[in-house]
Order: sequence, then C-alpha cells, then structure tokens
Amino acid sequence: MFNRFNRNMNSKVDTNIYLLLIVLLALVVCYLQPKLIVPALLIVGVTYYFGRRNIINKEIFFSSYLDNIIRNIERTNHFAVRKLDIGMAVFSKDGKLQWKNELFQQWVGKRNLEGKKPEEILPLKENAFEMLCVRDGEQVIQMEGRYYRMKYASVQTQERSLKKEDLSTSSGLMIYLTDITDFELLRQKYRNDKLCLAYARFDNYEEVTRGLSETNIANLNGEINELLSKWAAQQHGFICRMNKEISLLGFTQSAVLDMMEDKFTILDRVREVRSGNKFAPTFSIGVACDGVTLEELVQNANKSLYMALGRGGDQAVVMKDKNTQFFGGTSTVAAKSTRVRARIVAQTIREQMLQADRIFVMGHYNEDFDAIGATIGMAKLALSLQKETYIVHSEHSEYYDRIVEVLAKEDIVLSNNQTEYLNIAVDGEEALRLATPKSLLIIVDHHRAVLSASQKLLEAIKARIIIDHHRRAEDIIGDTALLYLEPSSSSTSELVTELICYFDDSLDILPSEATALYAGIVLDTKNFAVQTGERTFEAAALLRRCGANPTLVRLLFKDNMEIVQKRARLVAEAKKPVDGLAISVYRNAPHDTGSSVIAAQTADTLVTIDGIAVSVAIVEYKDGSLGVSARSDGSVNVQLIMEELGGGGHQTVAGVQLADKRAKDIEPQIIALAKKQLEERDNNESNSAARC
Repeated sequence: MFNRFNRNMNSKVDTNIYLLLIVLLALVVCYLQPKLIVPALLIVGVTYYFGRRNIINKEIFFSSYLDNIIRNIERTNHFAVRKLDIGMAVFSKDGKLQWKNELFQQWVGKRNLEGKKPEEILPLKENAFEMLCVRDGEQVIQMEGRYYRMKYASVQTQERSLKKEDLSTSSGLMIYLTDITDFELLRQKYRNDKLCLAYARFDNYEEVTRGLSETNIANLNGEINELLSKWAAQQHGFICRMNKEISLLGFTQSAVLDMMEDKFTILDRVREVRSGNKFAPTFSIGVACDGVTLEELVQNANKSLYMALGRGGDQAVVMKDKNTQFFGGTSTVAAKSTRVRARIVAQTIREQMLQADRIFVMGHYNEDFDAIGATIGMAKLALSLQKETYIVHSEHSEYYDRIVEVLAKEDIVLSNNQTEYLNIAVDGEEALRLATPKSLLIIVDHHRAVLSASQKLLEAIKARIIIDHHRRAEDIIGDTALLYLEPSSSSTSELVTELICYFDDSLDILPSEATALYAGIVLDTKNFAVQTGERTFEAAALLRRCGANPTLVRLLFKDNMEIVQKRARLVAEAKKPVDGLAISVYRNAPHDTGSSVIAAQTADTLVTIDGIAVSVAIVEYKDGSLGVSARSDGSVNVQLIMEELGGGGHQTVAGVQLADKRAKDIEPQIIALAKKQLEERDNNESNSAARC
C-alpha cells in the first residue's frame, strides 16, 4: 500500500516537471517564431488539462483505495472484538471500567460492571489496578471453575479537561482474557501424575532388634513391611525392598502432596509397632520430585534421605520445586551405642592430617565453650603429629579469654608449653595469610558457611573436615573430605573426646585440656540435664579420669551481679501469648557475647517454668540487628521454628541471628510457628490416647 502511495506521489511530481518543460519549450518557440504563439498556447493548455485530470483521477482512485482499506480494518477489528475468543476490557486512569466486550462480560459472570475496578471484577489482590499499571505482563486466573490467561497493558488515553479546551494524556489499563482451561487441566494432570521417588530407611534397626528372638524379629519386620506396603497401596504407589533396612518407593506428585498435607503420619504409626522390642522403631524418608532424568531423581532422593539422617532421623525430607521441606523430627534423637564410626573417623582424620602441611581448626562465630573445647581437642590431635597448627577465632572470643583467665587463677597451664595454645590462636585475616594449597581446615560445632568464624578462610582452603553435633541444615558446607555429623551426641566436645580415644592410644590429655572439653559438654547438656546418652556420661567419665575439674567449670559459668539482675528482669517481664509459650525481649542491648549469653540463660530459665514447653528470648542489639534464643522441654522441635527464620540448632536448643530486624517484626511469626507446633503436639497426643 505504501509503495503504491509513493508511486502516485512520484507520478504527480513527474507530471508537473513535464508540464514545466513543455511551457519552457513553448516560450522558446514563441520567441523564435512569434506567429506560433497561438498554437503553442493551445498545446500547453491541452497538455495541462489532460495532465491535471490524470492527477485528479489518480487521487480519487487512491483515496477510494485507502477508504476501502480503512473500512476493512474497522470491519476486522469489529469482528475481532465481537467474534474472537478473547475477552477485552478497558479501564480509565482512575481504575474504573469504561468498556468491555460481550465475551468478557460472559466469562466474568457478573452484571453492572461499569465503574468497577479490576479487583472488584476479577479474582485479583487488593489495589491490583495500581500494580498492573506499573508494567505490562500476564498471569493465570481462575473463575467459575475455568482458567484464563490474563494479559494486561497500560494504554495512553486522551481526556478533555472540563475547565480547559486542551487535551490531557493519562494512563489507563487494557485487559485481555484467553480461555486456557484445557491446557491448564492437562498441565495439572501432567504435574500431578509426575513420578516421585522415595527412599525409606529403618534408622535404628540394630538397636531395636538387639536381644530379640528370631520369631520376634520376623514379626517386627513383617508388621513394619505391612505398614509400608499398605501406605504405598493407599497412595497408589509401589514399594521395592532393597534390604532389611532400606526400601525404594514410587508415588505420583499428587500423592506426595497428600502426604505432606498429612504430615507423613506413617512415621507415627511405625513408632507404635511393638513385637517384643524395647525401643520404638523409627524411619527416615527422603522424597524427590525434582529431576529431569530418572538418574537425577534417584540422586535427589538419596540427598533427601541423607539430609533426614543428618538431622537425626525419624523424619521425612521432601525435595520439590527446588525447595526442601521437613516433616517429623519431633522425637528425641536416640544415641548410638556403637563406636565403630568414631574409630573409622579418627583413623581418617589422622590420614588427612598427615597429608597436610598446615592445619587450621575453626569454630563458629562468637565461640562458646563447646566450640572452644572442640578446637582445643582437635588442635591437640594435630600437635601430637608434630604438625604446624593454628586455632582460628572470631572477633568475639570472650569465652576463650574466660577459660584462660580461670585456669590462670588456679595456676593450671593450658598445655605443656604454658603459652602454646595462646600462641597458635590467630584471627581470620592472619590465618588467610598463613594458608597454603596443602592446608587442612577442621570445622567444629557448625556446618554452615554463614556461621563460620572466617568465611574467607573457608573459601580459601579446599581440604575441609566437619565435626558437628547439630542437625543437618539445608545450606551445609559442601566439598568436604570428611563429614562427621552426629545429632545424637550431646556436644561437639563429646565427639572430639571419643576421637581422641581412637586417635592414638598413647595420647595423654592434660587436666586443662580435659577441663575445656568437659566445659563444652556441661554447656550443651545444661549440666547433664538435656540431650544426654550413655556415651555422654562415658565421655565425661574419661575426661574426669584425665583430670577435668568440675569446680573450675562451675567458676567458668559464674555470672556477676549485673548479669543475674538483667536475667531476672527479663524472666519477670516475659509474656505468655499462647499456652505453652513464653517470650521475653531484651531491648537496646550491646552487641557482645554477654548479651547473647543473657538471652540464652533467660530462655533456659523460662523453659523450666511449669506449663511452658517453648521459651524464646529475643535480643534487640543497638546496631539494629537481632538475636533469638529458643528452648524446648523436648515435646516441641524448636529447630524447625528457627529454621523458618533462617537459623537452626537442635530439637531443644536453637537460635538465629538477623540483620535490620526488630522484635515486633518477627514476634508474630514466632508465635504463629510455635502455636502450630504446640497444636500438632497436642493432636498427636490425642491421637495416641485414642488409639490406646
């Protein structure tokens, strides 16, 4: 069309040029032959007449051609608006409906739409018009059981002012609806029928079957296998037993969603199985719904199972949509009586140490007595091999100074060389300068990069060993030469004490070193009151034989009058928002170790009050950050609550550090999470009573 228009314009220009040339030629002829003036004028007039008529005819033809195109476009637009399967609506700058087609009215299923906003017509959030006008886009909405793709775009409209004659430009909104119900239902069917794989592992098979007769073992296995088979059949899945401890199961994703909604109650039913066994059997389940290939699906299911086992077992871990969700984990982690793994780990650590030229031992940021005791214990092993060893501490190391101070007062040296451990203590920057390609980094009492005393050193040294007793977190440090994670242990100091036993039979532990390890166990067990097993007391007995002094430990835990008064005030000001939960807030606190200790001690005290199952102490630091210490009496898993906030810990002891937060920001979330856990606990107790 535009080419034809250009040709017409060029034709008009050419005609004018030709006419001008003819006039010039006539003037020349008339000048040379005056008697030819009349014929020349006649020829010029005739030429002008026919040229002009030709131009007018072409303009009329072209105008008619354009009118025809415009009419066709208008007819097409009118047909599209009325007949195509697209619902349309226009909203003015104030968000009110100005126009809609019949299909939009039909799909919305409402009358008298004029003057209403998009959120009043469509299933959208409040103030949707303001958000939709910001940027063009699309989304899927559901109305009357059908699904629609809603595309929206801001449009510039002109509105005449009432006071002035000029036109003002404003921004309105255009919405297009397309029915995609068939496609959406097909997508949901594919999603719901997608294959998910799960590994189920009998956590404590050896402990449960120990001492049972062959008949009872067979009955126990039969009853548990029957439970799993019925569970798989109810979910229209399959089960394949790989050995006496591990089974492979397959489900559709819709079945997995039902299990998640049901909170994996199969875990509770397995714990109730009794066939002469003294210990309740527990299962760990790792489920994976993410994976392009079957190989990837199997790998993700394995990862989920290992994560469940690393968090203490008796729980389900689901990996879906690139997110990991945890279920269960409310029962206390059973301590393992076998020390086979401790012996193997000790031998592996010895081999790794012999291969390294320098060894760095690092705890978590703002080390406590458990982290310090563990670092001293691991440094002891490295020094016994005559290796160049360094203890890496964070900026805040008041606990370490306290240990040195108390031992110095009692005239007890911290090592054979009175200043040996003090000389090898370095900060992160100095350790980074000392690190070599063949260095070995031993990480104790934590397994998350964000908690490390020096994250730069963690990134610089690739050979790493992790020794920790906390439940496995989702963001665990990767690429480790050895991961020794034992949630059943009371403390990392307990784990290190066991490793010392199997590291070298001739290794002697000095009284000061034994006291440091003993203090770590006392701290994390709350003076042997929580998270203790037979191996905890055996480790403590070994340390006592090596000269650990409980009197010195009591001195380490002594507080001054000011701290005691602050703690008492926080306990007195605690509130009880729901039954079973106590919360106290320490406001305007200095950001130091003392404040976090006061918060932890406050939480410890609150959980001992009758009727309190969960206690939370929140510290509002002066610099704008926030610290949370949570405690439980064992009936509620506070680790799950703190993980929702980005922290972690144990079932009975957990916490989190947050930046740019105040108590009012997270207190409602803590109350909601704790209330949910308490309700689940009460429901489980009711269900158990009903079954009995």
